[in-house]
Amino acid sequence: MIRTKLTVVIPLYNKAKHILDTLESVLNERPKVAEVIVVDDGSSDEGPLLVKHAIATQACYKAVKLIQQRNGGVSKARNTGIRYATGTHIVCLDADDQWLPGFCAEIHTLIHDFPNCRAFATNYYKKHGDNWIEPKIRFPRPIEQNTALHNYFEISSRGDLPFNTGSICLERTLLIEIGGFPENEPMGEDQDVWAKTALKTAIAYSPKRLEVYILDADNRACIHNPPKTECPFSVRLLAAVESGAFDDNDRIHVLRYTATHLLTLAKSLIAAGDYQHARQLLRDPRCKLLALKKWWLMGMLVSRQLQLRA
Repeated sequence: MIRTKLTVVIPLYNKAKHILDTLESVLNERPKVAEVIVVDDGSSDEGPLLVKHAIATQACYKAVKLIQQRNGGVSKARNTGIRYATGTHIVCLDADDQWLPGFCAEIHTLIHDFPNCRAFATNYYKKHGDNWIEPKIRFPRPIEQNTALHNYFEISSRGDLPFNTGSICLERTLLIEIGGFPENEPMGEDQDVWAKTALKTAIAYSPKRLEVYILDADNRACIHNPPKTECPFSVRLLAAVESGAFDDNDRIHVLRYTATHLLTLAKSLIAAGDYQHARQLLRDPRCKLLALKKWWLMGMLVSRQLQLRA
């Protein structure tokens, strides 16, 4: 059996406020990770200097490597890290998120207990300021112990994703097979990878919440500049459905999954005051599959517009 060797890839772009806390959460884990690859994607703040100084002055940072490149986006940074990784398994942790104690041990347990899986994930928290938020993950049945998820699209079409980017570990060979993270796309590049992963393997899953997704971190692009149209990962899934790539049972779950994406974008656009593009998304026939949420958002949109006219 090949010995598990865990690499953590951290894309860094203007996250000086958070990067050392993120690294500390990784370096404090037991068992220790084999390596941490921080890929500076052309930061203009002091984040890379903080990492360099920590590597030079603190013994616990000996597993950390810093790679610097011109700005090319988060996917390019992750792919650079994957290319340089020497581990058998990879986690792509964002530079403003953190692991909770026990994450590494739980991933190793999943890898050992589910040898037929190629992806391994835990539940997570969202955090906004001092508020810890449990994601609204709607499993068809309660999950109280470690299991293998065979129904990623069904779960994800019901509510929040069952894992966050920093709480899922993939075999390096799997990441290479699926082509890594798609580059030069506005949002949803991580969901592209999870969808491709779900089509290739069941996902070994722990219900323990062992990663923290920081909602109010600096420089969250999806908050400040939401895409105005359906993201490419969703377009590709729709094309796959229309080509007959899914059976009838999976087909409806994948369509609901893409509808969830459309409604999430519409909600962000309404919050940003872009009612025209929000309305266009809500008119997509797939949104009828989630009728209650669609009409709730339509009501929000109309209310906002009436307030402007008052």
